[in-house]
Amino acid sequence: MTIRPPSNVHEILKTQDIQVLASGVDSLYLSMQVEWEHTDIFDYLTSIKNKAREYNTDYQGILNSGHELFEWPFIIKPHGTNGYEWLLKGHDYTIKVGNWKDLRDRPSIMAEISSETLWHLGVEEAVSRLKDIISNSGGNLIEVKLSRADLCIDVLIPKELWSIHLIDYAVTRATDIAPYYKHRKLTGIRIGKGIISARLYDKPLEIAQQSKKYWMYAIWGIGIDEIPDDKMIIRIEFQLRREFLKQVKLNTIDDLISLHSNAWARCTQIWLRFEDGIGKHVSRRKTLPFWKAIQAGYEGAQRANPLVREKAYVQDKRRVMSQIIGHLSSLMAIELERTNADLNATVDLTSTLITYLNEIGHLEIDIDYELNKELRKKRARCHRASKGELEIIKVQGLKTVLQ
Repeated sequence: MTIRPPSNVHEILKTQDIQVLASGVDSLYLSMQVEWEHTDIFDYLTSIKNKAREYNTDYQGILNSGHELFEWPFIIKPHGTNGYEWLLKGHDYTIKVGNWKDLRDRPSIMAEISSETLWHLGVEEAVSRLKDIISNSGGNLIEVKLSRADLCIDVLIPKELWSIHLIDYAVTRATDIAPYYKHRKLTGIRIGKGIISARLYDKPLEIAQQSKKYWMYAIWGIGIDEIPDDKMIIRIEFQLRREFLKQVKLNTIDDLISLHSNAWARCTQIWLRFEDGIGKHVSRRKTLPFWKAIQAGYEGAQRANPLVREKAYVQDKRRVMSQIIGHLSSLMAIELERTNADLNATVDLTSTLITYLNEIGHLEIDIDYELNKELRKKRARCHRASKGELEIIKVQGLKTVLQ
């Protein structure tokens, strides 16, 4: 039995005060069938994986074209995963590579493109650059298929609209619906499991507490402190797995770009709707205005947004600077306790850095060597593709130099 929501909620749901801020592909997983021209890449990955095993930690590697502007630094794990011999992780891509040269029923490569890369480069360029990494490494790409795609739309809505009572208006083929709360505050609603599922959630809250993707504000064109007090930003996201993608004829990247409206229509008009008149005959139900905005607001695979990269770097630096301050203050707290300094004693940056350098001098290690060893690994984690890299490769047709 469904308890009818209060009448004022019923009226709020009829609002047409909805603003679409962004839409696009937020996650993309690809399966790739590859015939390798030679096994040089296998030898290279084996050598650095052995290093990772020897040191029992991630080890840095790089695939490049011989041109300084087109490099993909990555870290390799000391272990494989799910039957794939090599697991490569960079900021833009995570790539699983199988240890077989010829085609098999199983994809040669499984790849994930990060959310930030998709919004920064756009879907086409992000995928094209991944293909170049493979082909420049000696791989002949036979087939590239979608394995999973997450389509999303971000909307600015009145706060009053965000309510648990939304569930009472949901018409869905899913049998599983679950709300999520934080300190008794509704943070999200999950609908469905399996080959298709949906999430509606407070995106700024998720950014602040989990993903730290503050660059999304550049996509929205809104400052962090500029969201009106009576409004909030909600993300509606559909996670589509291979079986569902096949049903809606989305097999390739070209399909995703040209036929996206088919998938979005299937998700928002057939699989999930929010309607007035639940319990009445289907002919007497009406799609709620806010959901009509969702149905019509998706524009497909997003184009490149150059601001994302710079905003991401700024946020990363702020996060690291905050961590540095935290560690330096801990160091000075220890030092002041060791010297029995007054509890109200203060320090400045100069004295703090002198203390830090003195402590480094007491360490029996080659600090420059250790610093640069860690730096190489962290460059791989921080490296983001610039938009000009792909254009250089297309113009010059450069080949990979394996290091």
